Amino acid sequence: MDLKEKIIDHSKHIGIDLIGFTDAGPFEDLRQILTERKEQGKLSGFEEKDIELRVDPKKTLQGARSIIVIAMSYYIDKEKLQGDENPRFYGELARIAWGKDYHIVLMDKLEGLAEFIAKEYDGFEYESFVDTGPLVDRYLANRAGIGFYGYNSAIINENFGSWIFLGYMITNIPLEGDKPLTDKNCLGCNLCIEHCPTSAIEGPYEFDANKCLSNILQQRKLVSKEVLPIIGNKIYGCDICQDVCPHNLDIREMTAEEFMPVGLSERADLIRLLQVSNREFNSLFGENAAGWIGKKALQRNAIIALGNSKDKDAIPYLKPLLKDIRPDIRKITIWALYNIDPETAAKLVSDIRDSERDKDVLEIIDEYLNGKLSDS
Repeated sequence: MDLKEKIIDHSKHIGIDLIGFTDAGPFEDLRQILTERKEQGKLSGFEEKDIELRVDPKKTLQGARSIIVIAMSYYIDKEKLQGDENPRFYGELARIAWGKDYHIVLMDKLEGLAEFIAKEYDGFEYESFVDTGPLVDRYLANRAGIGFYGYNSAIINENFGSWIFLGYMITNIPLEGDKPLTDKNCLGCNLCIEHCPTSAIEGPYEFDANKCLSNILQQRKLVSKEVLPIIGNKIYGCDICQDVCPHNLDIREMTAEEFMPVGLSERADLIRLLQVSNREFNSLFGENAAGWIGKKALQRNAIIALGNSKDKDAIPYLKPLLKDIRPDIRKITIWALYNIDPETAAKLVSDIRDSERDKDVLEIIDEYLNGKLSDS
C-alpha cells in the first residue's frame, strides 16, 4: 500500500467522508477569474486580498508539492431532529450552524491526518485550512475530484449533494492528483437562479457574493432597507439554493454527530438571543459556526426577524432596545418597530428623541417622524 492509499484508508478511519488530491499549482486558469470578480466587486470581502496567494500554494508553503482536500457531510432530514423547542418568535439558523463549528471539526480531522502522515513521511511539512485559507477551497475540491460545480457555484458530490464542508492541507509530499469530475455536470434546471431571493445567482456559475443573504447576514455593516424585508426570519446563513437543488434529493445523510444541534436549536429563540448575557452567548455560540460574527450582529439579525414578523406582541421586547448603548442596535430597532406598527413606533420614537445623542440615530428618527421613510 503506497502513501496515498494509506492516507485514504486513515481518513476513513477518523471519520472523513470524502478525500481527494491535487497538485500544488500555480493555478493560472484561476487568476483571470479572480481578477475579474475583484474588478466587478463580486467578492464577499472575507477572501484573501492578495491574488498571488490565492493562485500559488508555494506562496503559503514554499516546498508545496500536493494538496489534500477533505469534505464532510452536514445533511440530515429536519424530521429526524429531536429538539422540542418551539419558541413563539424564532430565527432560522442555516444548516452550517446547526451543530459544532465546522472549522473546529474539520481542522481536527486535518490534524489527525497530519499526525498520521508525519509518522509515514520523514520531513513532512504542511499548512491546513478550513474556510479561512488563501486558496479557493471549491476550486481545489473540483480539481481533486470531490465534486462538480452547480449553477449556484456550490460544489456538488454525487453521494452527498452540496451539503458538504471543505478543508484542505498544502503539503510538501509528492502525491498523485485525482481527476476532476469532467463527466458530471449540473442539471441546469435553473431552480437555484429562480429561487434566489436577492438574485445573487445572476446566471449559470455567475455569483455575486455581495447580494447573497448568507453573506449579508454575516457582515457587520448596516443592511440596506431594500434587503431587510427579504431576510424574513433568517439570522444566520441561507439554504434556499441548496434546498431547491435536485442534486440534493436522495442523498446520503451525515454520520458526524458533531453537526447535530446540541444546546442550541436550529430554531433559535429570538427573545432569548436579545436578552442573552455575554457569558450565556459564549456558552451557546462559542463552538457554533454562527458565533464568529459576534453577539451584536446576531442580535441585529434577531431584531430584523422580529420586525419582519409584523407581530405586535414583539413590541415589548423591542422597546427596551431603543435605549441600548449600541447605536446600530437602536437604528435597526426603530426600523423593526415601524415595520410592525408605525403608529406605536412613532410614539415610542418621539418619547426617546430628546434623549438621543447619536447624530445618525437622530437623523433616522427625524426621517421617520417627518414621513420621509415608509413603514416597509
